[in-house]
Amino acid sequence: MKKNTLIIVTIVSMLLLANVQLAAYQLPAKKSFLKKQFCLRGGLNRFTANGVESDYVAGANDFPVTPAFQSPVLGFGFAFFTSRSFAIGLDVRYGLSAAVDLRDPSDGETIAVDTPKNLTAVFNLYKYFDFSKRLGLYVSLGGGLENLMAEEKEYLSNLGNKIIIAGPDQALSPLAAGALGLQAMLSRSLGLAFDFQAAYVFRKKNQLQLSPSLALVLKF
Repeated sequence: MKKNTLIIVTIVSMLLLANVQLAAYQLPAKKSFLKKQFCLRGGLNRFTANGVESDYVAGANDFPVTPAFQSPVLGFGFAFFTSRSFAIGLDVRYGLSAAVDLRDPSDGETIAVDTPKNLTAVFNLYKYFDFSKRLGLYVSLGGGLENLMAEEKEYLSNLGNKIIIAGPDQALSPLAAGALGLQAMLSRSLGLAFDFQAAYVFRKKNQLQLSPSLALVLKF
């Protein structure tokens, strides 16, 4: 009797095990996701106007307003995915200089100057929303630093006067940034992303920087 019971238990156990193995074989294995992403980007930095004419101080702040301008920007980013829809990463962008005209509100004197180059580094949190296997939307929030790369420089005004423009009082400034992007994967590891970043830089005179860009995406 005990022998028959043991045989029955063994047979039932083998059937249950076989059923589990069959179910596992029939279910498609969930494809793992690539956890690292590297981006190379190019785009534009668009800066809002900075300063007001009421800040004019003769001999100390003769050109109080820097008008809005845009300049090319290059950069790269690295992100690590903790899940399919969430990542943490570093975004670095190098903005080139642009030519702008500064005006003395007291007499209308103008000078053409080069804006400072700038380097930003932002640590971001990313959230991805997949529309399909290859197309998705993402948002990011982060904070970091901006470095203004400028030194004192002499310019010639439209009136023939030599004007010295000093470097920034504060080269390093904290910033807060957010971005919205659309990413399209051409294959499992190669894709393109269009990104629109807004960064608020906390300088002596705070400034908003808007940066649309296009990036080549490599996942691995």
